[in-house]
Amino acid sequence: MSSKNDLTRELRKRALSAGIDLIGITSIEPFRIRGEKETIVNPEEILPGAQSIIVAGFYIRNAVNILPSVPGKPRGIFTPFGTKVYTKMSAYCRKVISKFLRENGYKSVSSGKIPAKLAAVRSGLGKYGKNAVILTRELGSYVMFECLVSDAPLDYENVSALTTDCGDCKVCLEVCPAQAIYEPFKLDRARCITNWLWGTLIPVELREKQENRLFGCAECLRACPGNEHLKPRAEYPVPLEEVSDSPELLPLITGDSEYYRKVVPAFPRWAGTEAIRGNAIIALGNIADPAAVSALEETLRYPKPRIRAYSAWALGRIGNKKAREVLEESVSKERNKKVIEEVKNALG
Repeated sequence: MSSKNDLTRELRKRALSAGIDLIGITSIEPFRIRGEKETIVNPEEILPGAQSIIVAGFYIRNAVNILPSVPGKPRGIFTPFGTKVYTKMSAYCRKVISKFLRENGYKSVSSGKIPAKLAAVRSGLGKYGKNAVILTRELGSYVMFECLVSDAPLDYENVSALTTDCGDCKVCLEVCPAQAIYEPFKLDRARCITNWLWGTLIPVELREKQENRLFGCAECLRACPGNEHLKPRAEYPVPLEEVSDSPELLPLITGDSEYYRKVVPAFPRWAGTEAIRGNAIIALGNIADPAAVSALEETLRYPKPRIRAYSAWALGRIGNKKAREVLEESVSKERNKKVIEEVKNALG
């Protein structure tokens, strides 16, 4: 390559022709992440000699086939936004970009330490929406990002993160099932369904809000006017995982890790078997199908207290004679105080 401009142009051309939807580049200026305590991420600590950060964006709304629950066969649902796409597409983006850079004599490192959403904004790919999700012109907010730190000298952007295209719109605040978006751009993660489906303890008073979701929520994405014109992507440069978008819940709450590998997409499995198992039990409680009592009786003896607590709650939601008998029998055998409290609440 004869110049920085040529290298940047060829990188964009290679990425887009390979099926990556968006490419942005930003500087290695450290990221300041504000939370309870400010965190500083310095890209040069990830790759000494770094000169740029490359941000790849890819569309995550794929077509889905949601089967309804019927008596005796209650089902959960995975969100159609990224569940079967993210793992393979993020790996594909890394492969395409790192290969191009190697061919031109440069190194790259993919690191989860780089705040992907902030890097995407800084590279000019989009702006923050009031739901704290990135809204792009081309793909709305149905987009996820993969970041690579490189020693390649590339043309880059340093766009401010303090602008938005949302105007006066507050639809995402209004539709959030758990009122997790309590102010524009401010998210209470403890109330966010997407967050707690990663394994955070779900408060009793919020469990109904989960409905039969197993992973993800995305109600704010569905309602966003910036997504109205977008349709599911028909083809990807990688094959989608061939698993159900609405698996049966009864085998899911008692299945082992081998069964999970067959029925749960790779991305949700990052949350861990116990997280998905717990989410499935909450979903069963919300559906309240009496057919679940025997399976919940089994999980009421599960080694992990949280699984037993959720099982007690779900049995209480079903509330028939058999469910109450199972709960009453468990009181004398249970030793964990919080689980005992859940059992008593379920009986009450």
